[in-house]
Amino acid sequence: MKTSSIRISLVTVCCITAASCFNLQHVTDYSLSALEGVQNFENIHYGFTQSCSDRCIFRKTNDLVVDKNTCGCLSEKKADSINLKIYHAVYGYFESLALLSDNDLATYKIEALENALTEGDFGPIKIEKEQVASYSQVAQILFRAFGDTKQKNKIKTYVTEANEPIKELLAYLDFNLSFNLYGKLEVEKERNQSYFFDLTKNDALTLFEKRRATQEYYQRLNEIKKKQNQLLIYSRTLQKVSEGHQELFENLETLKAKEIKQLLFSYANEIDIVITQFKKTE
Repeated sequence: MKTSSIRISLVTVCCITAASCFNLQHVTDYSLSALEGVQNFENIHYGFTQSCSDRCIFRKTNDLVVDKNTCGCLSEKKADSINLKIYHAVYGYFESLALLSDNDLATYKIEALENALTEGDFGPIKIEKEQVASYSQVAQILFRAFGDTKQKNKIKTYVTEANEPIKELLAYLDFNLSFNLYGKLEVEKERNQSYFFDLTKNDALTLFEKRRATQEYYQRLNEIKKKQNQLLIYSRTLQKVSEGHQELFENLETLKAKEIKQLLFSYANEIDIVITQFKKTE
């Protein structure tokens, strides 16, 4: 896992530069936990495009349509690409924060952030000026951090400038997944329930066929619930990451205080617990 290699490299650096690393180890630990939690986006193997395709195939199957036409889902593909861009921005920010706090800012490929978001409606999601501005701000902060070695120790400036836009992006990604995409799965549940209910009441089917249909219904229902549960757990991860960042922002002037260290270690631990819960859904 990408995050694990970052943890190992940072621990190595800590052994070399113990004094500076020890002072901000709590910031590094929070950042790495946030990074690992955010990275679970890559383990959610479902999106708007898949939802659209499932709906399309369901309709064709129900109508006994066999043709060469594929399910286009162009707006859904765009929505998924936007979520991916948001994810890359958030991931890049927390990777940079981990490296900054450990005084080991390395070269990071940020080509994925070079194309700006565009305001507008994109099928199941909508990009508004707040998200466009937040994405642009985070991208600019990352470009400065990785492009200017003088930024290496300026954690206060880095976190202060990024606090509001990074929380906006976290909230937006959360909303797209735990509300919009979750809602698509709710519709799929209702669609399946209606379809299989009709099958079980169809007198043309044998009792055996009706039982097979009932069994298939519950199998599909369990799969949908599994996806929804994964989205909700990931949502809790993003919320904990956002809350932890707010606490970091509010206590930048007293970063070395014992209370702040305990607070950030606590957030790191809470994020790790949610990560464990997420892994159980895979």
